[in-house]
Amino acid sequence: MKKWIILFIFSTAAIAQDKAVGVFYFIPLLGHVHQSPARTSPSLTTIQCGHPLKVIEDSKVVISEEWAYVSVADWKGFVWKKHLLAKRPDCFQARYPKFFDALSLDLSELYYWGRLHDHWEEGVARP
Repeated sequence: MKKWIILFIFSTAAIAQDKAVGVFYFIPLLGHVHQSPARTSPSLTTIQCGHPLKVIEDSKVVISEEWAYVSVADWKGFVWKKHLLAKRPDCFQARYPKFFDALSLDLSELYYWGRLHDHWEEGVARP
């Protein structure tokens, strides 16, 4: 009996480490939830504009000010904070759904367009 009680206490303590900060929405057309807080890190899943992301805090996860630790479906990963908005953004897909659907992008194309956006640096010009 004591073994079951101890196991239950440990399992509930592990669950209680995540603290929800709030729900935010993804701004760019396409992007990724990353495995680690770096633009070049592996992708866990591809997301698109307007996708809701639950921002969480975890005592075991240390990140910089640029990144947010998020939960999406069964995945927990990282997204740039500058790509998050507290209210649902006005997305291209919502404004032009017939055009976007006519593109017929498959999953691999969504992945590559999202990766392209990950490596795009806005406002930076190099000689």
